[in-house]
This record gives sequence, C-alpha cells and structure tokens, in this order.
Amino acid sequence: MLDESRLAELLSAIAGGDGAAAGELYGLIGGRLHGQAQRILRDPGLAEDAVQEAFLKIWRNAWRFDAGKGAASAWMSVIGRRVALDRRPRAAAVALPELEAPSVDPDYVHPRLRESLAELPDLHRKALVLMYVYGLSHSELAAAMNAPLGTVKSWVRRASAALKGKLER
Repeated sequence: MLDESRLAELLSAIAGGDGAAAGELYGLIGGRLHGQAQRILRDPGLAEDAVQEAFLKIWRNAWRFDAGKGAASAWMSVIGRRVALDRRPRAAAVALPELEAPSVDPDYVHPRLRESLAELPDLHRKALVLMYVYGLSHSELAAAMNAPLGTVKSWVRRASAALKGKLER
C-alpha cells in the first residue's frame, strides 16, 4: 500500500517547486499510473506518453490537491485516467481485451473497497471494473458484455450507488 501522507507531502513540496519531490513521487506512483494507462490505451508507447502528460498536469496542479477531500493516490489516478481516456484513438474501433474475469490489482485497492466490490452482483462488479479500471466507455462496455447500452448504463449507475453506500457505512 502507498503511504498517502507521504504522497500528500510530496504534492505539497511540488506545489512549492521542489523538483526532487517530483522525482520521488514519480518513483512511488509512476508504475501504477503507467499500468492504468496501459490497460486503457493497450499500447505501451501511448501509455508512456499519457503518463508523461499526467505528471505534467500533476506538477502544474499540485497546489490544488486537498488532503481533506481525498487520497493523493486517488487524485493522481483520476488525472492519469482522464489523460489516458483523452488519448484513446477516436477513428478506429478500439480492440477490447479478452476479459472473462476483469480484476483489480489487490495492492492497488484498499481492502474495504475490495470487500465492497466483492459484495456486488457479478455483472455490476464487472461493469464497474471494465469502466473505471480498464477505461471502457459505455458503448464499449455494452459491446464487451453483449448487453444493451441502457442496461449497461443502469448497471454502472446502480453499482456505483451501491458501492458508495457500502463505503459510507
């Protein structure tokens, strides 16, 4: 597990212009952001470019991070995910990975989140993981799960609401 307090300290140092802190931060979280980008983009070169762009955004916006609103790793993960999603090829159809049982790296997910995910119905859990970990859009998700678009959107909405409820307990 990542030391969230250390990540927050590094973001604060980066906000003050500390280049060494940026290097340490990259060493701590860069691999995870790369893995996330690789799952979304399915191309090592595009993933590397996305991580570089994400770290530039993290550098420029480190002053915006507020530890009172959430974990530093989650904040950076959202930035990395958005950059990777923005870099996906638009013209060509994206080849979907063979994912019979999509999963989340156990070292990356908080144990409470992992337990809450396990309590969701299989289709709902699969839809959430494919969307938020593998970066599939609703339409790609519908194709991957061989289900109507509206149904998939409902699964994601219900699963998100259920997960939120479980985590707020």
